[in-house]
Amino acid sequence: MDRQCEIRRTVEKEILHLYGQSQDASGRAKLARLRNSIGKSDMVETYPFLFEILPESLLGRGRYLSDEERAVVCSLQLYALLQQGRAECAHIRNEKYQNLGTTLSRLRGGESKAIDRRFNSMVLADTGEEFLIQLRYLLKLFKSKDKLGTLDFSQLSSDIYCFIHWEKGKNEIRLNWSREYYRRNEKGEENDD
Repeated sequence: MDRQCEIRRTVEKEILHLYGQSQDASGRAKLARLRNSIGKSDMVETYPFLFEILPESLLGRGRYLSDEERAVVCSLQLYALLQQGRAECAHIRNEKYQNLGTTLSRLRGGESKAIDRRFNSMVLADTGEEFLIQLRYLLKLFKSKDKLGTLDFSQLSSDIYCFIHWEKGKNEIRLNWSREYYRRNEKGEENDD
């Protein structure tokens, strides 16, 4: 199994587990720890949780989190952010391929210039850290505008991995997300699927 597939499967499995525990104190505590670790350079509080769920093949060996570990933990952090205050699950697995660009295109209304600037800042980010910061801002904006909005976090984890792992993946994600974000539907209107 390739790494992207394994990352998607790991995130999907863990989100379903977290959602199943979301009514328990321990489940809410895990979600809170994930949310509280967002943006911190030292994510030590997530290590027991992260290293417990990762398959051996995704575990890093170096002094820093591997790209695989970062993709998984960032996706779970973003899930915890969107899941906060919701009864229904913020994760939805899309059988029909949709990416973050498709989801964010729904925000493009009367104030699309500001959202477009934020989207462009994200896809044009030079570093993985800059990309993840911009992604987090956009998802906070998404949550504030669409309280019931859902996202395929398993696909997002794979996309994050591609973006931060290699240059070709970064360019592929930029193109795919931009196509979906800016495309117009058959009626000539902007995408609002």
